[in-house]
Amino acid sequence: MKMTLMFLMALGMAGAGFSAPADGGEALAPGLQEQPAQESADADNLYDLVKQARADLREMRVRAGLSAYASGPQAGRPQSHEGGEGAYLSKMTKQDKLFANGARLVLEFDPATKVFLGSVTNSTARTLPQVRVEVHLDNGTELGPTRRIDVGPGETVPVELGAFGNDFNAWVSHPEAGVEEGHGAGGEEGGGEDAIEHGRREGRGEHGGGETARPRGAAYRPVYNQLQILRGEMHAFRVDLAARSR
Repeated sequence: MKMTLMFLMALGMAGAGFSAPADGGEALAPGLQEQPAQESADADNLYDLVKQARADLREMRVRAGLSAYASGPQAGRPQSHEGGEGAYLSKMTKQDKLFANGARLVLEFDPATKVFLGSVTNSTARTLPQVRVEVHLDNGTELGPTRRIDVGPGETVPVELGAFGNDFNAWVSHPEAGVEEGHGAGGEEGGGEDAIEHGRREGRGEHGGGETARPRGAAYRPVYNQLQILRGEMHAFRVDLAARSR
């Protein structure tokens, strides 16, 4: 087994090793809060490590006689063209919605890996800058956001958001682009009372009172998301191995 996968699997099983205090204060990586450039570089390096670990895990599946990927969402599930801010969908409903910013989001939950899978398509004639996606679960958990990426006209990019460890019955998701209302350029939340209230919500726990919250530092949230995806894929690997040995 490669060292990258061994390290990241241990980190993933530990719940990513990131936490945030319940009092809404700053969190994670002492000494980095005043070094945003270094924090971003560190987050990028960790992100690449987790992506490599996921590739290593796919290789392990093949060597074990399994398909490279766990079985994805099943066809024929109910679809919704609604959704967006405040309109929750049932757990196994597939969302296919065009949002006001011109981004079409297609997303559905894969129970095998505990991952939301889908894509964002730019339906406009201009580039949508810094596109990212979040999922909000009805247990109070926020997943993501995904890594920011510029999406060209007509371009489609994949979306993955890990929900490992969460019990939920409904969800809502939305794609954001650029700096949207209530969001600052330096993070997913702006300052003031909105940010304080967001911190209070996150203090309840990333899994509705179970595990610790996702990182409050915006640079590390895509990394945490990748770790949650890795944990779900590790779980699916164990399940598939057990099923094969029966």
